[in-house]
Amino acid sequence: MTAVLVAAARLTGTVPGVVAVGLAGSWARGTARPDSDVDLVALTDRPERLLGTHDWFAAFGPGAELVRSADFGAIQERRLRLPDGLVVEVGVGSPSWAATDPLDAGTARVVRDGFVALADPAGLLAALVAAVRSS
Repeated sequence: MTAVLVAAARLTGTVPGVVAVGLAGSWARGTARPDSDVDLVALTDRPERLLGTHDWFAAFGPGAELVRSADFGAIQERRLRLPDGLVVEVGVGSPSWAATDPLDAGTARVVRDGFVALADPAGLLAALVAAVRSS
């Protein structure tokens, strides 16, 4: 699991256009079980780059394979299975997903349910978390 978080945090430096990465859900809350998937949010100013290619999957290690894609509106999911069976769900969206004025109800729900910034060089996710906490 630690290797996945390190790889996710490095996406901002290794995948062009990725500006922030956060961890959501049970792993962010500290309630994950051994069979829990890893929920990530990757914000990029070039979502089509991540959504249109698979080469960035290798950031999570050799053998990461796409097992599902889904459209959740502002977030497009890419569900990956790693060779050890761990499932990593990467929600790809634009930086506008983290907008705080107005604060999107769905985004706020994700943050309230457990959210930790893994890579946030511009403070985009920190501002989002602060806005959700104060709302």
